[in-house]
Amino acid sequence: MTKLSQITRLFRRDEDGTALVEMAIVAPFVLLLSAGVFEFSNILNTRLLLEAGVEDAARYMARCSGDWDTCKGLAQNLAANGAVDGTSARVTGWLPAQVTITKTSTAAVDPDTGTQLYLSSKSTVDVVTVSTSYTYPDVGFWSYLGFGDLTLSVAHQERVFGW
Repeated sequence: MTKLSQITRLFRRDEDGTALVEMAIVAPFVLLLSAGVFEFSNILNTRLLLEAGVEDAARYMARCSGDWDTCKGLAQNLAANGAVDGTSARVTGWLPAQVTITKTSTAAVDPDTGTQLYLSSKSTVDVVTVSTSYTYPDVGFWSYLGFGDLTLSVAHQERVFGW
């Protein structure tokens, strides 16, 4: 037997350091998976904050009894900042100007099917729609995987009964 084959046989039987080799193989995948979980949870949290802001603004507009333009500005602040006075941002980089608020008159009864859509003594009801689109500023993991910019879009409607 040659000296090299003896060393090789001893090396195969020796289990010292196998945990280190296994860890060196598995660690990059675990770190990549962890980074993906953190990035996804941050995206989900941002979307939930955008939804909460849009819903708050729609409820505010549905009940506002003042001037439309004044209420609209206050509702945009409420959506983006969590307060009508605009104290602190819900989501970094989300501005009140990115919140779109529209009011439409909708038939209380669907003319095609006759289904009653809204309880109302009038034939039409006013519905306010608040929507926004926000480009998610990723920390690099999303774009590293080859995905483009991620745009989160949310909208909410409420029946107006404040005017």
